[in-house]
Amino acid sequence: MTIKSNLKIELGDPDLAEKLYRAILPEVATTKSKASKASIRREGGTLTIEIEAATIAGVRALLNSYIRWITTSLEVVNLKGD
Repeated sequence: MTIKSNLKIELGDPDLAEKLYRAILPEVATTKSKASKASIRREGGTLTIEIEAATIAGVRALLNSYIRWITTSLEVVNLKGD
């Protein structure tokens, strides 16, 4: 059985969404195993991350990782503006 989850982040700013997309894309490329995988897409100012894992714990772990990467990336973008 595979468990799936979608994380949709509405940023409202296509430029910011593109920056986050490019920052997270390398992580998505390395999240591929028999137990889990992820994909990301950007539509305008919205990012959608699709996660699949063999267990609920696996989905939760990936969601937590992506949320941390996104939060860190947003903090870096905000520091650049200061």
